[in-house]
Amino acid sequence: MIPYLDFATFTIAGMQFHTFGLLVALGVIAGHAVVVKRAKSLGLGPPQQIDLFVLCVFAGGFFFGHLFDVLAYHPMVAVRDPLELVKIHHGLSSFGGVAGAFIGGLSYIHVKKVDPWVYTDLCTYAFPVGWLFGRAGCAVAHDHKGHLTTSWLAVRFPDGARYDLGLIEFALTPLLLALVVVVSRRTARPGMISGALAVAYALLRFPLDFMRATDLGPEGDVRHLGLTPAQWACFVLLSVGLWALQTSRTREPYAAPTKA
Repeated sequence: MIPYLDFATFTIAGMQFHTFGLLVALGVIAGHAVVVKRAKSLGLGPPQQIDLFVLCVFAGGFFFGHLFDVLAYHPMVAVRDPLELVKIHHGLSSFGGVAGAFIGGLSYIHVKKVDPWVYTDLCTYAFPVGWLFGRAGCAVAHDHKGHLTTSWLAVRFPDGARYDLGLIEFALTPLLLALVVVVSRRTARPGMISGALAVAYALLRFPLDFMRATDLGPEGDVRHLGLTPAQWACFVLLSVGLWALQTSRTREPYAAPTKA
């Protein structure tokens, strides 16, 4: 089994830092760098507008990621303390973050009147890079406990051997990264990258949530008709992904503008 290592915090010069926060910050930086580089290769811009687009995406992702986490997984916390809804540092939901990023990106697209699918693919292309850092943060924080198991994939938690869903998804994320690279090289039809990633992540995430812990009481994930909120969201994501793949087949390939 995998040993339990506690890297949740570290100290430098007497100051304590949270590893999860550091890795998320690095994910933001890396994701932004990938977006900027790809936008330049596609002839999108100017750079200041790309930066604003990234800001809208991340702002929406963090805000709605926390909002979904509270309302879907810990609703009674919000009832006791409504201010919890804006305490972003208290927890994030992956699907809430994806939905929020989508809302933030669409807001920018609507205001700036840019091609929605080209910009959506731009964001989707960089998504696995930022996700890799984010899931690395989940892995070191051990904040996605699975159920007790004797599997060799288990982590030896202090309360028994369990799956660590953050660690497992971190290990699988390079597959998503490879997928967007392959799709981007095989086709230039707007929407193909987003559709492929949406379908792949839904199919990857749905079975993983069956490994989530059910014996942690209030700390465990809630279930609705036997499924987690994320699993219900997988149905939506899969439907959107299939629709994006189907409709993208009718679009003309995007050609970067040539320089005069």
